[in-house]
Amino acid sequence: MRGQAVPLGHGWSGIARYQGGWQVMVALDCQNQKNKALVAYGDLHGEPNSATLAGLGRVTTETAQKAAEKHGCQVKAGERLTSVPPSRLGTPDTAKPLKQARGSCVPLRGLAPTAAGNGVPEVMEYPADAQTPQVNCYLATPEKKPGYGLYAYYGGAAKDFLTSEGDNLKAGRGPTYGDKEYAWATARCPRSAQPAVFVLYHLYDRDTDTHPVAHYSAQFAASALKAFADHEAKLRGCSDVQIASRP
Repeated sequence: MRGQAVPLGHGWSGIARYQGGWQVMVALDCQNQKNKALVAYGDLHGEPNSATLAGLGRVTTETAQKAAEKHGCQVKAGERLTSVPPSRLGTPDTAKPLKQARGSCVPLRGLAPTAAGNGVPEVMEYPADAQTPQVNCYLATPEKKPGYGLYAYYGGAAKDFLTSEGDNLKAGRGPTYGDKEYAWATARCPRSAQPAVFVLYHLYDRDTDTHPVAHYSAQFAASALKAFADHEAKLRGCSDVQIASRP
């Protein structure tokens, strides 16, 4: 839940994320070399406000664009950034009923009755954006606690994510404590030779040392991941969605 991702918008393939501090990531796929991408990061050292976040976003996107030109990587750039959405999720007032999803959790609206039966009738979501390299959606409990997290990664961001996970997914382990309560899938996308990656995790609350959703349902996880991945793939023109088999 702490690794959040807000789309930069303005046509950029980038996100602003908060992990103890604000960071902007821009992942530009090379249109002339689909096996390559340029990924740039910018970290904010100082007081976060609308002006400093906009400045960080502008510097990071412009640096990424110039670096791509230097390395002969033809990219699709966005507009000059004048603002960066400072959205943060996780507080009770950011949760709403799943049926009211309008952004990144829209694919799961058809599962509202099933989700409620599995203890997650609400969602926390970000604006929908077909350019963002990372998509986050959270299914929340009646107590407004995120219980499941769904994530999509594309192009350079997908490669970055898989590198950070090492062999965990293929070996049947989640991101922490050898956790096995997750599901994942891949798809082929036209913008990059790197397959897209879709993951659902059963979230753990370190503050209370518990899972907000006590019982993990593999059946529900699979259906939620499939709905999420199929919708994302259609939105991006991706194909061949494959739900990964577990060891």
